[in-house]
Amino acid sequence: MKRTTGKRTHTLKSILERQQVTAAAGKENTNVFTSSADTTATLLNIQEDLIEDARQSLNPNSPAKVVNFNTKTSDQAAGSTISQSIELFHSLIDKELVRAATGLEIDEAELQAWVDLQIEVPAKTILTLLRMMQSLHLDPLCEEIGFTQYDDGHWQVFITIEGCSKLLNQHPQFNGLVFNQADTLVDGVPEWIECSIYRRDRIMPITVREYLMEVRSEKEIWQKMPRRMLRHRALQQCVRLAMG
Repeated sequence: MKRTTGKRTHTLKSILERQQVTAAAGKENTNVFTSSADTTATLLNIQEDLIEDARQSLNPNSPAKVVNFNTKTSDQAAGSTISQSIELFHSLIDKELVRAATGLEIDEAELQAWVDLQIEVPAKTILTLLRMMQSLHLDPLCEEIGFTQYDDGHWQVFITIEGCSKLLNQHPQFNGLVFNQADTLVDGVPEWIECSIYRRDRIMPITVREYLMEVRSEKEIWQKMPRRMLRHRALQQCVRLAMG
């Protein structure tokens, strides 16, 4: 930037000196015409310099735009933040684990051992499960609640059929349920199964329909008992809406 700025200053100074010489000497019109032409050419050079400056300012490789970051310091700060977050989650897990064990009247050491075995599950998901244990009064040691991992690697808290049955039968407003299935078949299995849950405090039942093509997986149990698994999915989603 100093080089191009100095070039423009020098050119402007030359123009002024040339105009002063022209006025003092009283040159003829032809000479004035020549001076004007020179001035115009010089102004064009200034314009080109300005364009060049603009291009340099927009060029990410321009020295004027290069900013050196201390990547080591940035990495250290990011690592420190992650470490603090991990410590915070583990601290919350320890607190919620004690509360969950006390609330469900289960052995704290057994619950701690069960949590320790969930090596691949993110701490955030474990914390969610411990809080859901308390709010829904479900026991993972009795396989009433647990974790499931989707094909994309995402982990989520999962209420099992045992857990759904417990939620239904312990709920004071539960007034029965009904299953219906499609007449049309897909590979010998009903195209869909729906579950309707009745509550004493509602006029209409809560109904959820699950389609085979949307929930079927490649797991072995789906190959052996596809109808039961489809019915389970309908029940689980209906309980989620009706009792959630």
